[in-house]
Amino acid sequence: MNLSNGSPDFELALVPERCIDEIGEKLDVDNNINSERFFELIDEVKTTVYRCPSCGRVHFDEGAGVFRAFVPEF
Repeated sequence: MNLSNGSPDFELALVPERCIDEIGEKLDVDNNINSERFFELIDEVKTTVYRCPSCGRVHFDEGAGVFRAFVPEF
């Protein structure tokens, strides 16, 4: 996986549903939230996940260079 080319299709953001609801409510209340602030709100709560396009493993980024990998059951 090459991570140096922007946001590839295999890079995912895992966001809790509760946080999505809260961000949606902020958008309804504050009409001045621009795209930069929207992405800041997402980045504050997301877990970055990488899905290997070859084998289907998912790698959860736990921070500080630590990843937890899961293999799909077949």
